[in-house]
Amino acid sequence: MHSNPITDQINEQKTKVKLGSPKIEIIAPCIINDGIIALNSDEQSRLITLFDDYQKELLLFIPASGSGSRMFDFLLSSDNDLENDPRVKLFLENLCQFAFFDEQAKSLHDKWLKGHIKSRGLIQEVLGGHRGGFFKSPKGLIPFHQIDQGSLNAFQEHLLQGMNLQTKVKYHFTIQESFKEEFLSSLRDLNNRFKYDYEVSFSFQDQETDSFAFDQAFEPLKTDNEALLRLPAGHGALIENLVQLEDQYVLIKNIDNVQHIDRSDKSNDIWKTICGILFEVKSKLRKMYLNPQFDSLHEFNRTYHLFTGQQLDACHDQKSIKALLEKPLRVCGMVHNEGKSGGGPFFVRTQNGSITKQIIEAVQVSQDKGQMEQLELSTHFNPVMMVLDLFDFNDEKYDLKSFRNDDNYFVVNKKFEGKDISFMELPGLWNGAMYDWNTLFVEIPIATFTPVKTVLDLLGENHHPNQ
Repeated sequence: MHSNPITDQINEQKTKVKLGSPKIEIIAPCIINDGIIALNSDEQSRLITLFDDYQKELLLFIPASGSGSRMFDFLLSSDNDLENDPRVKLFLENLCQFAFFDEQAKSLHDKWLKGHIKSRGLIQEVLGGHRGGFFKSPKGLIPFHQIDQGSLNAFQEHLLQGMNLQTKVKYHFTIQESFKEEFLSSLRDLNNRFKYDYEVSFSFQDQETDSFAFDQAFEPLKTDNEALLRLPAGHGALIENLVQLEDQYVLIKNIDNVQHIDRSDKSNDIWKTICGILFEVKSKLRKMYLNPQFDSLHEFNRTYHLFTGQQLDACHDQKSIKALLEKPLRVCGMVHNEGKSGGGPFFVRTQNGSITKQIIEAVQVSQDKGQMEQLELSTHFNPVMMVLDLFDFNDEKYDLKSFRNDDNYFVVNKKFEGKDISFMELPGLWNGAMYDWNTLFVEIPIATFTPVKTVLDLLGENHHPNQ
């Protein structure tokens, strides 16, 4: 009797959801000079020069399918809350500072100041309805910054800044398919304003990777039309999008982590720095691969902290050295953790007992006292800028999916249309999806990390021109 693939999928996901998110054993956090390298200004300058000399073709890969609705959550509370919420007051009093403040918004804002329109009405008119519907818009299409030539949404700002990085840069955005025309319109607008033809491609998160949703009794939920309810399985699904690319060097950054163009020099210098170190490390790894020697491997590692002691100890002949080297390579730019939620870099024990460097989220850590203490000792945050080399030493693309750890999935519990539901997210893009990659952690300045989680973040100085 043949099994039903959908039924098998449902049963497999149900089992995982019941078990909850697998826990990973932390040995210790990665810190400066023990898992993370810090570069001085001379080293940075040397790597920037190296980047300029190499002139490699780069692809900026920007996940941009996320909705912008969370930016405005606090503006959607009840009328009573609205009038008394200090965040709402801050938003309305500073409305003129936002990039989406235009003549119509100014007219409405004047009416609000005179008491002729309520806060709710002003918010709905400026952000919703016929004025673009920011409540439902992807974050990439929301105006972030104002320049002399008009406003720039997050998508346009990434394009503009990439042009200042180097002339050969290409762009790839993962978006919601239903908004493709809006992104194309935004691209045409930028091309017209700056008379520059950006090389942009788009892809969508593969719906085949969507997860099944379960109720509290772990029964699959159905939609109103009796179809099984499926939800996007997190950014880990985007490994499928990376697989489709033909490019060797890929730079990854979140759509909402972008500064005003006036303040982008530091980020571009960091891009050049971590690209430079990737090129340098790959060149050294290639030499070692062609002539595997223990001494040169250990000497290399004292400088770059790419491998753990256990990984080096497992190398007992030339074949095992080559096996250690022959993996996709990434350089992760890590900033100091200043109390923001999210994961960080750790030494962890794998199921076979070896110790490797991984990026771990809090949800992956058990509540055991010792494990929580290790989590609290973390000094650095999730990678805010990441450079990948997807080719092997024969200049052929790696089979990226073979380096994924499928056991590093996440179980998500949330409300959906008023119901408590659970579903499985695939191993995160920089967690389980890149679990068996060779990973170099590099400290980068906190100024490169300016995410826009709420609309109020756009009031920060990094989102306005230098005075």
